[in-house]
Amino acid sequence: MTLLISDIESLRSAIGQRVRFQNVVFEIIEILEDGPSFVLQNCEEHTSIQPDQHGEAHRRVPQTMTLPVLMTTDGSLDTDGMAIELLLK
Repeated sequence: MTLLISDIESLRSAIGQRVRFQNVVFEIIEILEDGPSFVLQNCEEHTSIQPDQHGEAHRRVPQTMTLPVLMTTDGSLDTDGMAIELLLK
């Protein structure tokens, strides 16, 4: 599967796409325009503990991370350079 990323609007079409990164399945939940970067959310484990407004931990939430977007010379997503695998929707 090839994802063309000629502009930010076409990048936004990747929101909801699942990818495999470091042998873990993540979902693209946001696009950061400055960079640009993908914000990924772990679909497999809820390992981060989220504190409430008083700093007390009460629940586990999915891990999130930011991954810079790399492009090939033809304007498509450089999945090899990013070390990700696009999964079928």
